Amino acid sequence: MIQISEIPALLEQLEDHIADDLEGQELDFKQWEDNFKEMMKILVRAVVSFANAGEGLVIVGVRERVKGCERAVLGIPRGVDPLGVQKSIYDQTEPHITVKVQEISTDNGTGRLLAIQVFPGMPPYTTSDGAGWIRVGKENKPLTGSRRREMMESMGYHDATASVILETWKDAYSPAALERLREMMAEEAAPQELLSMSDEDLLQAIGALKEGKLTIAGLLMTGKPQLIEKYVPCHRWAFRKMASDTEYTIRDEGSEAIPLALRELERYIDADNPVSTLEIGFLHPEFKKFPRIAIREGIMNAFVHRDYRVPGAVMVKQYSDELIISSPGELIGGITPNNILHHAPVSRNNALASIFEKLRLVNRSNLGVPRIYSSMLLEGKETPIYEVSGENVELTLLGSVVVPSIRLLIKQLSEKGIRIEVDELIILNYLLRHREISAQTAAEICQRSVRRISETLNKMDVDSHILTAGGKGRGRYYVLSNEIHKLMSEDVQYSRREQAEEGSLKTQILTLLKDQPLSNQEIRQITGRTAQQVRKLMAEMEIDGVTLVGKGRGSKYILGK
Repeated sequence: MIQISEIPALLEQLEDHIADDLEGQELDFKQWEDNFKEMMKILVRAVVSFANAGEGLVIVGVRERVKGCERAVLGIPRGVDPLGVQKSIYDQTEPHITVKVQEISTDNGTGRLLAIQVFPGMPPYTTSDGAGWIRVGKENKPLTGSRRREMMESMGYHDATASVILETWKDAYSPAALERLREMMAEEAAPQELLSMSDEDLLQAIGALKEGKLTIAGLLMTGKPQLIEKYVPCHRWAFRKMASDTEYTIRDEGSEAIPLALRELERYIDADNPVSTLEIGFLHPEFKKFPRIAIREGIMNAFVHRDYRVPGAVMVKQYSDELIISSPGELIGGITPNNILHHAPVSRNNALASIFEKLRLVNRSNLGVPRIYSSMLLEGKETPIYEVSGENVELTLLGSVVVPSIRLLIKQLSEKGIRIEVDELIILNYLLRHREISAQTAAEICQRSVRRISETLNKMDVDSHILTAGGKGRGRYYVLSNEIHKLMSEDVQYSRREQAEEGSLKTQILTLLKDQPLSNQEIRQITGRTAQQVRKLMAEMEIDGVTLVGKGRGSKYILGK
């Protein structure tokens, strides 16, 4: 949670940023309205939204869309009583929300601001007349019936995977599934105490058994396919080896327990997951097109977090240059594709997630998504892409080639005792393809606040000397330092040549679009770019009149509307 002690530093940033730039999942600015009753309605709504999302801080007395402290920091009237505001919020919420309201001194406006801290509680919360909202990114979304249900499920009030089946565990479990589960435990260095247990003791220890019967979570992990189909009819896995957007060469699917399903999916992927060798000194490490860690984390997350009430399969579609893992069910708990990297962990299926965690197969501290990012970025590959398509969540891994300089850089920094975090990897990979980066751009691609990412950029400049800062105020930017630039010169020069060619590529694409629409795949064939690079290139061409029509893989770019 953002602390009240951090407010002065936040206010200083208003000199170069509007308040809306700084807002996020845990921070909101409000301008004081003259009508106290109407003002309290605004504040109660903000407090309820933060309480339902977890926690947050509301700073009252700031205009949201102007730059400069003198213009933005207006303050609150002198007659406003912090205790009165606290009591009013308490009286107008159900269950009652107790917030901390503190007066903050400032040199601008009336000289007084209010800071309202909202602490974690037991949602759902509403106003006293039954209206509810939840904070999602920068917005306060209505707490609809479906959102309320998802919230209850994410907090364990209703978890379908925690219920038990009728059959005894000996009649319900699959020896093959349990054997594969033990193999996975050994691969992930699970405690030896668990590995040496009998089947029954192991199932009991991980929470898969209740009074001699498997839970639904235990069934999904170790059950026979026919019983899984009986109790969890929506559980399925599916694989497609895609020859094009509409044709496939391999198709398979099933309803086996998750460990067996994972083995089948990984087997199909590895059949066409070529290895490249990289020379680093005397070492010759090998790297697959799609990293094993990213594949396994992506598939296991899909099973753990899918909605088992929604028909559909955990689907893996493998193309020549990308791997798409889709999972039935919408994102819950305020998670979106734009905040998934650092959002607090939320689980729809707590009993199933608990078993995975005890077996060391997943981490419930939200390390799964960062591990997917890191495994891709450490090889200089492009960042994973999360998208919501209907009632499915899709993860796309792009199979770009390994960038040798990234591996060499990580090795050299490691030898110096410098650890590279995921945000720094994202920034480094961005600078492989762009000349410079601003704090605003870094915040967007790292899914962080401008304040937080500015600290990271400064660390990369002052402490590890990976970056060098240039410009001042709003024009401040960062580039690779001379030392890193020399190390990565070959790739940087390639990137700059690529930028020089970009103008002619755009002209070529515009000429073709005058005659016919083009899909992402068709543009990839023309340009030699990856899917994500094409998306970025075409977004830059919106100014030239390029528009994307349609949805999903059937979408096309056209010239004009």
